[in-house]
Amino acid sequence: MKKENKPVIGITARVEENLNYTLDSVYSNAVLKAGGLPLIVPIVDKEDIPLLCERLDGLIVIGGGDINPTLYGEEPHLRLGTVYPGGDEYEKELILKFLELDKPFIGMCRGLQMFNIAMGGTNYQDLESQFEGELYQHKQKAMRTHRTHSVTLEEDSLLYEIMQEKKFNVNSFHHQGVKDVSEKLTVAAHAADGLVEALESRNHQFAIGIQWHPEEFALQGDKASINIFDRFVKECLVDKKQNQ
Repeated sequence: MKKENKPVIGITARVEENLNYTLDSVYSNAVLKAGGLPLIVPIVDKEDIPLLCERLDGLIVIGGGDINPTLYGEEPHLRLGTVYPGGDEYEKELILKFLELDKPFIGMCRGLQMFNIAMGGTNYQDLESQFEGELYQHKQKAMRTHRTHSVTLEEDSLLYEIMQEKKFNVNSFHHQGVKDVSEKLTVAAHAADGLVEALESRNHQFAIGIQWHPEEFALQGDKASINIFDRFVKECLVDKKQNQ
C-alpha cells in the first residue's frame, strides 16, 4: 500500500489513575501490519470530538477497566472495579459521533461493552455474581496468547464472512460483560456459557465489537485474526477515498 494512501486509524488509550495514557503496542502493530497508520487518541474537549472524528479514517476503542454504570442508569455494584467516569463519557460520545459519520469502527474487549452501552445496552457490572447460569473463566490467568475458551460465530454475521471460521478458541481478560444487547445491534458470537462475545451494527458500513483480543493472534500469524484487521483497514481506505 502506498504511504499516501494509508488510512489514519485512531486508537483510544487507557486512562490511568494519574491521568496518564497507556496503550499496548499490539494494537498499533496489528494496524501497521494491515497497512494502516495508527494514531493514539487522547481525551479532547467535547466540542472538538466532531473535528477529531472527521480527521480520522477509522477508530478502535480498546480494552481497560470497568465501565461507570451510571452511563446505563444503574447504581454501582459492590464488586464494581475502578472506573474513570470522564473517560467513559468521552468514549461514549466519540463512538456515537463516529457512527453518526458512518466510519469504520471496532470495539475490542471493553470497547465492545462501550459500543453496546453507547447504543443503549447495559453491562454485567460483576460477571461472577450477576450472570445467570454456569459461567466459565473469562478472566484467564494464562499468557495473553493462550486460547482459554470457545466462541461460536453466527453464520449470517459480517464477522463470520471475514474470519471464515464457525467455532474457535479465544483469549479472555474481562471482569464485566454485555448484559442487555442494544436493539440497534445484533449478536454475532457467543461463548459456550451463553455470554455475548461479538456484536455488529447492520445500519453502518462497518461497526463491530469483539470481546476477545484478535490483535494478539494477528501478530502471531493467525489468518482469521489477520483478516479482521485487513478488512478493517480496507474499509477505512474506502472511506478515506470517498471523503477526499
